[in-house]
Amino acid sequence: MKKSVFLFSAIACGVLLPQGHSYAFLIRYCIMLILFCSLLDLEVDAKSALNPRLGIIVAMMMAIAGMTAWVGNWFSPDLGLTAFMVAMAPTAAAAPVMTRLLNGRVDYVMTSVIVTNSFSAIALPLILPVLSPTSQAGIDWMALLNTLMVVLLPLAMTQLLQKLAPHLVKQLLPVKQAGFYLWVGAIYLATAKATHFIEAESTSSQSFLIEIALVSLLLCIVNFGMGRWLGGYDWGQEMGQSLGQKNTLFSIWICLTFLTPVIALGPMFYIVFQNLYNSYLLARHPKLEQV
Repeated sequence: MKKSVFLFSAIACGVLLPQGHSYAFLIRYCIMLILFCSLLDLEVDAKSALNPRLGIIVAMMMAIAGMTAWVGNWFSPDLGLTAFMVAMAPTAAAAPVMTRLLNGRVDYVMTSVIVTNSFSAIALPLILPVLSPTSQAGIDWMALLNTLMVVLLPLAMTQLLQKLAPHLVKQLLPVKQAGFYLWVGAIYLATAKATHFIEAESTSSQSFLIEIALVSLLLCIVNFGMGRWLGGYDWGQEMGQSLGQKNTLFSIWICLTFLTPVIALGPMFYIVFQNLYNSYLLARHPKLEQV
């Protein structure tokens, strides 16, 4: 519950104090540090990476993204692009934490973090020019390299440390807690950037913002629900978290860097909804209050 308070406080500060928008470029480095903290004690298991259920998660990401983008485009291209960016967000680094407290298979969800983040880092720079060929989404191979660096560099560093300096990894384990506060800071920067854009540059109506919020809510319900349904009784917790709890900060960074801040509102609304759902889990399961 305390973490939810931090989240909503960061969003409120971003709305009320948007002066921090000038430092939005730091979001990229926050994502890299968050992934580094999350992957610090993870040992990559090839067997887990080849789990066919991970292929289902990736396939569902693409299917939901394609369907919602197609439907959203009936109303406006920006709404379709917003839905696509929300649906293509990879598994959040925090998903394994919830899975552990739900007595689920943490190794599966942790592998989903790596696989889906790598997939999104490759796919988004290649697909966005097709979806938005005349806008700011002039993404080239350098952009592909940039997105891959955000995901793969922390992964490579943590794996090298585990192999070459395991004693150093043990000493660094306490810094894992810093990942949450980096996430809160990045949420503030993203909110400040979006708020400044809406106030100073955007011509979007309030009704469009409401439409973005509704699309994000619908996608949150679909992702968690579809994941639990696909997983069934045995894998419902793991697949629900893998498909539903998203690394929206990565999508926000893509939107702010290559698209427009108004598109980033989709993943930002999703953050609120997925945290409300997790707060419901916290209230329903006393054990989860440790999160």
